[in-house]
Amino acid sequence: MTPIAASALSFAFVLTTLGSISQAEPAKQEAIKAYCLDFNWEPTNRRGKPFAKPGLWAGADPAEHVAWYEAMGANVIQTFAVSTNGYAWYKKGFVPEQPGLKHDFLPEVVKLGHAKGMKVFGYFCAASNPRWAELNPEQSYGNPTTYHIPYTDDYLDYLSKSIHDAVKKTGMDGFMVDWLWMPKRQSTKGKWLDAEKALYAQLMGEPFPGEDKLTKEQDTAYSRKAIERCWDAIHKAAKSANPDCIIWLTVNHMHHPHVTDSKIYKEVDWLMNEAGSVDAIRKAREMVGEHTRLITCLAVWNGVDASTVVPEAIAEGVGLYGFTTPRDNDGTVDLEKFMDRQVSTLSGDQKNIAVLARAYRGKSEYALWQDAQFVEPEHPLPFRIRFQRRGRGLQDTTAWSYDGKQAELTIKTPYGKGSGTLTRTGKSWPDSIVIGLQKKEGEAPDSDAFGVHNGKLGVITPLTPKARAVGGEIDPKGEVDRHSPIRFVLKGEDLELRMPVEKGDTLIRIDLPTELLKSEAEVLFFSWGKYPE
Repeated sequence: MTPIAASALSFAFVLTTLGSISQAEPAKQEAIKAYCLDFNWEPTNRRGKPFAKPGLWAGADPAEHVAWYEAMGANVIQTFAVSTNGYAWYKKGFVPEQPGLKHDFLPEVVKLGHAKGMKVFGYFCAASNPRWAELNPEQSYGNPTTYHIPYTDDYLDYLSKSIHDAVKKTGMDGFMVDWLWMPKRQSTKGKWLDAEKALYAQLMGEPFPGEDKLTKEQDTAYSRKAIERCWDAIHKAAKSANPDCIIWLTVNHMHHPHVTDSKIYKEVDWLMNEAGSVDAIRKAREMVGEHTRLITCLAVWNGVDASTVVPEAIAEGVGLYGFTTPRDNDGTVDLEKFMDRQVSTLSGDQKNIAVLARAYRGKSEYALWQDAQFVEPEHPLPFRIRFQRRGRGLQDTTAWSYDGKQAELTIKTPYGKGSGTLTRTGKSWPDSIVIGLQKKEGEAPDSDAFGVHNGKLGVITPLTPKARAVGGEIDPKGEVDRHSPIRFVLKGEDLELRMPVEKGDTLIRIDLPTELLKSEAEVLFFSWGKYPE
């Protein structure tokens, strides 16, 4: 057990703001605060990473994992019944266990999690299972790391038995269903398997018309029937094993024509938008059942900003969830590396975990780790900092300090150009805002200019001797692309709007114009990059 996990045991039940779990209370009275150490994938940063090899993390210790989730402040553990590689995380079941599985992992996590007042969920992947594909090649489009299984009678029988067995034997509260989508048919370059042609005829009451004659309407109608039939099998298997079993469906496209306005949304217990948008969840409310609980997701792939999505979800009464691929041999990630750092200095999964760990204790993103607990600063920043999204590459981050009057930001950026926003959350801007640009420790970024504006007034100042500063009124035509550095256009060259710069070898220090800070503007747009021609 890591020290941070051990120390968390002393404060894990201080979850008063969002509520803690009580087995006697109705589920609707408690906030969903969930997380997953994701056993599905190989621990690599490259895109298109493969499914985890069978047996990876087979030595994971249930006690250490439950302590990790407790340190996170979660009240819902989402782990695995059968992961995407097709092997189970419990012993002596219908599905063979992960090779070398040291512990009866899922049942032991259930027992320990329940003792600490947590719900424990397993996991099943509907449209992908390499083990099934290897045993039934005529009923699978190969075994790529994407959707590859058509929902034939044989497969649904297998899936149903897998689910029923796991629900009966492990004691889990429910399970997540992932990838409830149609196969992509990559291995056949769009050609249909005979098994799926037969399924089409079975569901549609007519022969498969052929790939070249299949209309979009026919394909959609068939896909909806196939997916709903798979859902019926999942639902029946789970509820027949335990009527109280919670089925948690995750979808990465909530408004896809294959599932929108379907019975699935009406019957599912928990429904999650894996793409992360709370607005998409809001629009889906009219499609779900009265009992259905809604959840949003924080993940590297969806690119949502945890600092924005988490408070928005809480305000909407939407549950919270995140996941990350383990990096350590024990199947966890080391919380010590970033729990005591400012959220704004983190990115990716580290930032998501840091924001959720605070939110799960009712704290803001500005709370700092002190004496084994999160403490709100005396002077939280009166504005939010956001940077342009860099795809899946390295992100810009910043450290901050604020004494109630002056705010200082040190932006670390690996890029010579970039942009961001400061959005006021307090009644007024600080008296002074100083921005420092740093490429890495001991090195300043290679940028020619820095600019800032509030939509009406702006200034561009050179970071090299090649040009002089210009400032004044913003040309509205220049405000279109806010994420292109130094693209906004100034009317005239009113040098009364100044922005002092100190450029050193390790840091570029910029004082934002006081005229902008005295304005009533709610947002300041800033950027660095090439000096405009």
